Amino acid sequence: MSQRIIKLVVLCVFVGMIGAYVGAPRAYSAPKLPADVDAWLKQVEIGPYQPAKVDWDKVYQAAKREGKVVIYTSSSRTISLKSEFESLYPGVTMEVYELGTTGAIEKVEREQLAGVYNADILHASGYADQLHLLYNKNMLFPFYPPELESVIPRAFREPLVAQRYESRTIFYNSKVYPKCPINSWWDLTKPEWRGKIAMVDPVNDASSLDLITTIVLNADDLARDYQRVFGRPIHLTTPNAGYELLKGIIANKPRIYSRHTDLINVVGDPTNKNPPIGISIPFSSLGYAEDPARGSLKLMATTNITPTVGLLYPSLMNITYKAPHPNAAKLLIKYLFGDQYGGLGMKPFFIVGNWPARTDMLAEPKNEFLPNLSLPLKSMKFWMLDPIGIWKTSAEVQEWWMININ
Repeated sequence: MSQRIIKLVVLCVFVGMIGAYVGAPRAYSAPKLPADVDAWLKQVEIGPYQPAKVDWDKVYQAAKREGKVVIYTSSSRTISLKSEFESLYPGVTMEVYELGTTGAIEKVEREQLAGVYNADILHASGYADQLHLLYNKNMLFPFYPPELESVIPRAFREPLVAQRYESRTIFYNSKVYPKCPINSWWDLTKPEWRGKIAMVDPVNDASSLDLITTIVLNADDLARDYQRVFGRPIHLTTPNAGYELLKGIIANKPRIYSRHTDLINVVGDPTNKNPPIGISIPFSSLGYAEDPARGSLKLMATTNITPTVGLLYPSLMNITYKAPHPNAAKLLIKYLFGDQYGGLGMKPFFIVGNWPARTDMLAEPKNEFLPNLSLPLKSMKFWMLDPIGIWKTSAEVQEWWMININ
């Protein structure tokens, strides 16, 4: 079988949809398939053997014979879909295990190395780990409804399939700051922000580590922005402009938290007259803003700072090798892609700060307590997560951070 050269750099396919990306991921080659793996993929028609058209009634009948589908997920929202999925597909039980991103990935890897094939679908972020720990070892393979091929950009179906993309950005207290108090990431290195920056510890939090690693990987963009902000070329005392930005943030003595919940609460506290600005907060945390059940937090995200709003990364859903219920897995993936209005399996994820991978949406996520808030992805400029760069560089960045933060 000829091997496809899979390019993650096809982000240009949908630049018009999501704005001008910088720091695009590099080209990636698919792993060579052993004969037994190739035979299984051909039998279940996924990965390189995915057909151009699927008879979904035939798939459903086969799924009923399988009886259930097992999904390992990082999101508690997935559990809320169980009842609706089972009512849509009587005879197919949805078995959900909420394990967190790291837990879900590690469980698939550990089980498969032991010859245990329990999961059908892995539904989580952590692209770098999934790519290198699972996909490269023939433990995970893509499948998407072929009728959606024209509305799912290639970067979100090869080499792995994304349901949606999420983001990390800078948040501020909207009561204290009626408008965004910074214009550039470099503003965080200025003296007025000393002691007023907060973030989750990138030593112990993978998503925060991904963000600071992405900062290092996009050093050229930061160097250009430095000259724009300060009117002079950057003078390097570290390996590149990304490290220089992190050095400046560290010099301003950031408050380090162990949990995102604590970070969100301190940034959005409506009683705090001198709140910090928060780095690497999930964009979807806007859902907490003004919600009385969460303390009516005064939260707002930056949407127009330079050189980037933040980090955009996919949340993936793919079928595991030797999935015991492959037809039921196909049905569940079809369901999770939802409809054009953010319904069905997309419903709990169709929130402000999450964007579906499919491009044919006819509606935008809304916030109940901020009804006039509209954040179309095409209006913002993000750095796209580079799973290869993250994998190769994050350990070095983490070590540098540990040495310099103390």
